[in-house]
Amino acid sequence: MYSMPEKSSKYLRFGLLCNSLTLEKWQAETLLSLLGGGMELHLVLIKDNPNEKIPFRKKIINYNYSRLLFNLWSRFVFRPASKQSVDISSIIGECRQLLCSTSIKGISNVFDNQTIEIIKQEKLDFLLRFGFNIIKGEILNVTKYGVWSFHHDDEEVIRGGPPGFWEVFKPLNTNGVILQKLTDSLDKGLILKKIHFRTIKHSYKANLDQVYLGSTFMPLSVCRDIINSKYTETLSISKAKVVHPPSNFLMSTFFVKMAYRRVQYHLKMLFRQEDWIAGIVHQSGESFLHASANNISTKEIHWLQKPTSSCYTADPFVIDFQGDTFVFFELYDYAKGKGIISLAKASENFSKYHEVLNTENHFSFPFVIVLNETLYCIPESFESNGIQIYRFDIQINKFVFVSTILNGIQAVDPVLFENEGLWWLFFTLKDQPSVHLYIYYSKEAFGPFVPHANNPVKSSIFDARSAGAPFILNNKLIRPAQNCAEDYGMSVVLNEIKELTPDSFIEIPFQQLMPDPDWRFHKGMHTFNSSSEYTVIDAKSFNFIWSGFKKELLLKLKLHRP
Repeated sequence: MYSMPEKSSKYLRFGLLCNSLTLEKWQAETLLSLLGGGMELHLVLIKDNPNEKIPFRKKIINYNYSRLLFNLWSRFVFRPASKQSVDISSIIGECRQLLCSTSIKGISNVFDNQTIEIIKQEKLDFLLRFGFNIIKGEILNVTKYGVWSFHHDDEEVIRGGPPGFWEVFKPLNTNGVILQKLTDSLDKGLILKKIHFRTIKHSYKANLDQVYLGSTFMPLSVCRDIINSKYTETLSISKAKVVHPPSNFLMSTFFVKMAYRRVQYHLKMLFRQEDWIAGIVHQSGESFLHASANNISTKEIHWLQKPTSSCYTADPFVIDFQGDTFVFFELYDYAKGKGIISLAKASENFSKYHEVLNTENHFSFPFVIVLNETLYCIPESFESNGIQIYRFDIQINKFVFVSTILNGIQAVDPVLFENEGLWWLFFTLKDQPSVHLYIYYSKEAFGPFVPHANNPVKSSIFDARSAGAPFILNNKLIRPAQNCAEDYGMSVVLNEIKELTPDSFIEIPFQQLMPDPDWRFHKGMHTFNSSSEYTVIDAKSFNFIWSGFKKELLLKLKLHRP
């Protein structure tokens, strides 16, 4: 039986609508997320409509043969992990169960008055729908916040189904997911929360697992919004065409597309490695932003060239320290399969590279900060299963380990800054490094840290992952973020943080920085940092790198572990 957490003084009571006590894995994980977050399940309504006995001959005659291929594939071949069956009997424990027979009106299920009265007596805050198909009537208004239902597409782009399919088929760069409050108008619900993932175009199975398992936190997040008085409803005004499962012809086309894209995907991994280059502009961040990246000539940028053909430079951070300007950056070597942190100094015209942090682990994104005249670095090193802080020893020109400020977490691109008396630690996680943004906070710079009340505070492939250190511009707190919608690190989105407290986080887009088409490296840009006199960026290209090819080939042949 599921072990309930210690009860919070603030919680919501909810009910579950399902066809049986066997749910799909993603649905069971959604339920566990709610219970683990302190919400209380008080009623499980189970559909008990008798199955209509249709003569076999009538089934054969009336079968929709135009979708035969999709139906057979879905039933006998397609087996995503997110749809595995899970018995929730032990999860719900002694929770009250109610068998419900609904009346069918057109294509909708309508609950009888007796069931409605039983639900009213439970004084529920909301119902979560994992069954009963389309529902209408009084059931939609019987709880304080209505009936919540998932739609695993962006309703502004795709209505109907199957979930996540047409994003892969078309293909689209992103796959949205909404949690909505149902209304009597079909496909016109009130949107409670929306998130976006980058579509996995070469695998429908992987894409569906991503959107199903990556969205299980959404009901709990809305519950926390309600508790913290941040609850909002947005009416969907989408006029997107309603789509249906594919015809036999389109399904045949889908199989051909998937075969082609998988070959294309693996060839790209082998022959087109990411190749980054870090750049330094002798210009303050404010001046750089006013000029905009598209007006920065290549001649004005000092590019940190890679020392060998198997390397690249990326993730630059710049900081003034003891009368000099330091630029720390990741120096990644495909031959070694890991990155180290290197340093270039203004006093040496940024021409000499110093190795300042190198262990058996991979390092990148060397966020730096000066506190009490001491220079510290919090690099990304998810392999260490924690967030570590290092002190710069200027005598030996090396970073020296100080402590682990957050343990047991595979953090990606962490940044630390002070705002209104608290220290804020922002990062994403390795399993979805460009989608979910997490915040921790502390009264002291190095902890102990407490998780934000509504983690993940943001879920968006467009601008969740950090792209540099937050900074103040015209009295606005700006957070650089990565746009990874089309591909990893396509551009830098500067967001203005409007509200940041232990239980709320609001930011809005402020400006976007794109690589200049005239740059030799112009396929992406994912870092922006500045000091009093310098701005640092990076830019991406795709090139054939022998060491990268060899490593990827060995991985595909299962002869090497990453």
